[in-house]
Amino acid sequence: MLRTFGRTVVLPTVGFTLGVGSFIKAWPDEAGAITLKDAVVPHLKSNRVIQRPDILEKISQMKLYNDLLNNPSMNHSVQSEKIPRGHLAYHVGQGELFGPNRLEIDPLIFFDEENSKLVIFYHLGKDLGNEKGNVHKGVLSLLLDEALCYCGFPKLPSKRGVTAKLHVDFTKDIPVDSTVILRADVTESKGRKCIIDGTLETVPTKSLLTGKESETGTVFAKGNCILVEPKWFKYFTWLDMF
Repeated sequence: MLRTFGRTVVLPTVGFTLGVGSFIKAWPDEAGAITLKDAVVPHLKSNRVIQRPDILEKISQMKLYNDLLNNPSMNHSVQSEKIPRGHLAYHVGQGELFGPNRLEIDPLIFFDEENSKLVIFYHLGKDLGNEKGNVHKGVLSLLLDEALCYCGFPKLPSKRGVTAKLHVDFTKDIPVDSTVILRADVTESKGRKCIIDGTLETVPTKSLLTGKESETGTVFAKGNCILVEPKWFKYFTWLDMF
């Protein structure tokens, strides 16, 4: 009886306790600063130094970028600021996929939390491509999944959740070495569930006749995400995590 009790109760309890304790100990102190209401950061500021300055310069000249930068309802940040520094290396977009010839800039984020609208600038390098010189669709799905969930988090009771379903329609291939814009907005929200739509598109282009920048670009992919908050998440509201 004691052996059975030890195997079914004591060992699982000890294992779970040690696992949670180790996780909490490993989570960096910076986790307490992760919030969807971070202060606006200076123009193009980032704590990632390996970036393409030419791409950042081109983005800074775009009318869309400057309109977003000057929009008081938009919170401007970069992706690396949303992740504890100790975990940057383990985050797919900031670790394995970040750097020369991959994600070549720290994604620039503009988020209107009140109206649930999100705009992100990425640059996709040549090492993210397939044999045809187009960006892998798995990379695009990852970007859409991550961004659409981030857009929907504030609508959930505990401000965090998981992807229940992601549907992506690829309408056009994205050539490598391309700057792209991801747009997302919450279309439906109720309780522990919300639905977010998003697109990946080209940067706006200027008309040869008028010289004016277009409002939107060509759509490469469309995404629809169902985001849910598991019931047990409410027991971990005390733990700040991305």
